Amino acid sequence: MAVLPFRSVGEAVGLRIALGMAEEISAALSRFRAPRLIATATFWDGLGPASDVRARCRAYHLDYIIEGTICVLDDRVSVDVILSDVVLDFDVVWRGSFEGRLNDLFSLQSRIAFDMVTQVDPELFHRGAASEPSTGTEVAAAHQSVLAAIQAIYRLDRLPFMAARDLLARAIELDPDYAAAHGWMAYWSIIAAALGWVENPQAVATLAGTSAERAVVLDPFNARALAVAGHVKGYLMHDVPSALHLHARAIELNPNLPIAWTVSAWSRIYNGEHTTAVRHAMMSRSLSPRDPHIWFAEHAMVMAQLFNRNLEEAEMLSEALLQRHPSHVAALNSRLAILGHLGWKDEASHCLTRLRKFDPNVTVDKISSRVPLRPEDMIFYMEGLERAGVPRR
Repeated sequence: MAVLPFRSVGEAVGLRIALGMAEEISAALSRFRAPRLIATATFWDGLGPASDVRARCRAYHLDYIIEGTICVLDDRVSVDVILSDVVLDFDVVWRGSFEGRLNDLFSLQSRIAFDMVTQVDPELFHRGAASEPSTGTEVAAAHQSVLAAIQAIYRLDRLPFMAARDLLARAIELDPDYAAAHGWMAYWSIIAAALGWVENPQAVATLAGTSAERAVVLDPFNARALAVAGHVKGYLMHDVPSALHLHARAIELNPNLPIAWTVSAWSRIYNGEHTTAVRHAMMSRSLSPRDPHIWFAEHAMVMAQLFNRNLEEAEMLSEALLQRHPSHVAALNSRLAILGHLGWKDEASHCLTRLRKFDPNVTVDKISSRVPLRPEDMIFYMEGLERAGVPRR
């Protein structure tokens, strides 16, 4: 099943919150243990539903899709929702209309998720409803800011992406106990640091840690917050056992959440479980094949294959990743280690030149200090970097 990005008519605020509302409804369905869900962003083209959305539905062998149109007039919100059977050529199984107000979007989302689950399998709802937590906020403007931030985060257009931080900060200012706002802030921080879009990575890393911790305290059943908190523990604090525990819990709570499988792949790499890491990264990719952030999982696959000594496979994966994201500094680091072990000196020299445009003072010690690897993997990684021409210090 997939919840497709909603279409928007009426006032501009509808366009800003349409993707976020679909994402949040998908998250609510996941908590009910609905059928396996493909991530909403897979069917999004940056502004709305992709033009080939139905072809994608067939390509990913979906059984059902949920489509919606959101209309905002003044403070009134109308949402028309359709549940369709993909196998039966998008035959409409059920349709419904929902009315609400901008200051009560939580209630509107919950009603839509409730009706969707009961249409697919009433038993699923009765089994999962008891675990559905309270939203914990009454501040409508905070919720609207988070929905708008979700769309900006997924766009991967630098200016809107960076503006998402202000939207999330505004949501937290309006409601300091809004767990989802803290969770999305932590996720924003990790992606911003990974993309090299921040001037002070250490400050953003600190923000990721405090935001993730706050989100987990406020909502211990928030799978996204647990997943991000685990990555902060593993990657930033080098506490791999805690990361493994948090990621296992996140997957248990929501096995349909791509980011949970992605960061779990990374914690498995840090723990030396490279074959398992490949499986987890592939699970993330299967749940969100065209996710704008799929490079996060693809980079995990590169590293896992490197440490599995599958160098040719790792090289092909890294080349494809960097063709799509040529400024991905961490992927350039990984590729250098791969090329060093392959002995491809000319290609390594070219890759090092590219890397120095983003990190002029790159060294082996600098790269290796960022990654919490097992001693044998660290030695292998550093050897590859040195063979590629990266100075030791």
